[in-house]
Amino acid sequence: MDFDAIRERIKRERRTLGYTQEYMATSLGISVNSYREIESGTTLLINPRLEEIARILGKPLESLIFDTGSALEYSQKLGEIEREFKERLEIMETSFKIKLTEKEGEINVLKANLETKESIIGVLRERLPEY
Repeated sequence: MDFDAIRERIKRERRTLGYTQEYMATSLGISVNSYREIESGTTLLINPRLEEIARILGKPLESLIFDTGSALEYSQKLGEIEREFKERLEIMETSFKIKLTEKEGEINVLKANLETKESIIGVLRERLPEY
């Protein structure tokens, strides 16, 4: 989530509506300094506070998060995010499978080396019983 972009949309909407930071702070039940910290990025925006801000601005929450105006745009944006997430997940899964296969190959080589060494030790023990 791009919090900087969300804060900019909040400021833009607040100014468009002619609301002051003092008005927003009072509406949220917080100090003006606390509200300024929200807009400046000093305070992390958390979902309950963000929902309250969206309500005061008369905007759907998703319009602040995704900069969308309608439910259709919101759905499209969610679809894009979902596709991007699935693509990244597939890439990570493929990478993991490749690494797993490589590790399995390394394990098989080590097992073969161990069996060879055990065979050599067995032969040596038969020929040199004192060892």
